Amino acid sequence: MGPAGAARALYADRLFRFLCTGVVNTAFGYAVYYVLLRLTDRPLVALTLGTIIGVIFNFFTIGGLVFKSRDPRLLVRFFASYGVVYLYNLIALSLLGRWGVDPALGGLLILPGAVTLSWLLNSKFVFAGAAVRPRLDPVA
Repeated sequence: MGPAGAARALYADRLFRFLCTGVVNTAFGYAVYYVLLRLTDRPLVALTLGTIIGVIFNFFTIGGLVFKSRDPRLLVRFFASYGVVYLYNLIALSLLGRWGVDPALGGLLILPGAVTLSWLLNSKFVFAGAAVRPRLDPVA
């Protein structure tokens, strides 16, 4: 298998696409959180607004690129799953804040748990019925 075949095989792997998309989503979401944190100096406001903006962005990237579905009927489940991720972030950020961890650093420290939780909820709850064998056309 040549480089093009290897690239197609990687792209066909849903978890790989989720992780790659997650890098973009995480960078976008953390950037929004950080900017809002610096503008408001209120971690809860930054987390809440950042989560709302991030969820909308993530629906199109995760739904379209990872699970090949942009079905608007899935938005309710998608928002619900991110509600669970939000609660995880809120609780973890609050605990870290009590221990004196800066909210900007705390946001980074809790990312691995949030990513894992997001994968499980999206693959098992939101997009569970999405096709197992995605199209290999990255434009579609």
